[in-house]
Amino acid sequence: MVGLLIFIFGLAIGSFLNVLIYRLPRNESILGFSKCLQCRKKIAWHDNIPVVSFFVLKGRCQKCGSKIFWQYPLVELLTGFLFLFSFLVYRENPVFLIYVLFLISLLVAIAFIDLKHFLILDSLILSGFIISFIFIFFASSFSLPVSHFYGLLFFAGFFLFLFLITKGKGIGLGDVKLAAWLGFVFGFENSISVFYLTFFIGFICAIMLLVSKKAGLKSKMPLGSLMALASILFLLSGFNLPDFINSELILRLWLN
Repeated sequence: MVGLLIFIFGLAIGSFLNVLIYRLPRNESILGFSKCLQCRKKIAWHDNIPVVSFFVLKGRCQKCGSKIFWQYPLVELLTGFLFLFSFLVYRENPVFLIYVLFLISLLVAIAFIDLKHFLILDSLILSGFIISFIFIFFASSFSLPVSHFYGLLFFAGFFLFLFLITKGKGIGLGDVKLAAWLGFVFGFENSISVFYLTFFIGFICAIMLLVSKKAGLKSKMPLGSLMALASILFLLSGFNLPDFINSELILRLWLN
């Protein structure tokens, strides 16, 4: 029952993340009612229920009939399932679970914005730094373990080096800032795992795109999205990737 409530809560958060993903890159206020992107008319609350409304309306605006972008139910469902898996992993530590849910929410928003716009917003990174700093400070008995600063230097330092030697081609300062935050979040040893996982996922994605002939050798890839995905997978592994690969989470989901 608790798992179902967490899933529904994740759907609701996913709906809010859609607002961030659409409005923040356009410098629009995240406050106010949702509107159809075509006719610009206000969407009624019963037409804005996460996932349900999309299927009831058959993926179209009730007023003008224009198609609703697939991103909306996808982000909602994805966030719902990520929240559920996070609950299964961290339910014995409610405080840390809340922190993980915040991290995952922020990473989902960052991943989709970078995927669509090749843009990583300072406002999201700054929000992440502030919350992470507060949580780590209090969780570590009013101190900041040096490992988190080493993680920041390692992760951000590597991408800053790439940025400098490539003169910003293929990697931006936004990627460096995101790496700095993630390095601070995970600490030095865990940052190494996330680092390798990022490039492993990137390698797999590149091979798939080349085989499908949807991209060439010079095609750009959203590095921020790859880092976000790697970080989410690492969080869901409970900081233990072998357990995640062995599908322990799938078994626990089935049994519960």
